[in-house]
Amino acid sequence: MKNHKIKNLVLFFLGFLFLFVLSLGIGYFGEKSRFVECPFCKERFSNEPKDTWIWIYPGLVGCGKKCPLALAALRQFQDRFPEIQSSFYFLVTDPNETEEAIQSYLAYYQKSLKIRALRPKTEEEVSFYRKLGAYLPVHPSLKKRDEHGTQFFLVPPNRDFMYLIPKLGEEEWSEIRKEIESKSIQ
Repeated sequence: MKNHKIKNLVLFFLGFLFLFVLSLGIGYFGEKSRFVECPFCKERFSNEPKDTWIWIYPGLVGCGKKCPLALAALRQFQDRFPEIQSSFYFLVTDPNETEEAIQSYLAYYQKSLKIRALRPKTEEEVSFYRKLGAYLPVHPSLKKRDEHGTQFFLVPPNRDFMYLIPKLGEEEWSEIRKEIESKSIQ
């Protein structure tokens, strides 16, 4: 009976230790950038110069919370690494937004960041961005709550895949820079 209790206690401890290590691993690797294949990026961004890295931030026109912080992070990235050929896009996540409203919203940010609006052209694009967590509201009440994803998307010059970057801070800049420097620009 005593051996049985010790055995159960050891198994409980090992299980707890396993879960603890697993949660640390998920936390560590979950914050790192990851990438997915982008089936339409070559065609979609064919007008961009071949050595350009494309930054995309999905947001809501009129957003006063997450988007200003994200766009400031993109501007800081541009200021910190001017040697990296970059294009910046604001992925308009509400398909009902007017062109006038989009341009009015972006006008303030365009003073310090060459950012352009990006609207999905096909249902394939919409579906792809939804799967990545870019929120595309289907009901006006959802938009009022200002709910949308907060990650950045980065398309490298080869246009084969897209990095998903949960946040853009000092550590992420260093990792991205290492990745950019390690890749031969195609």
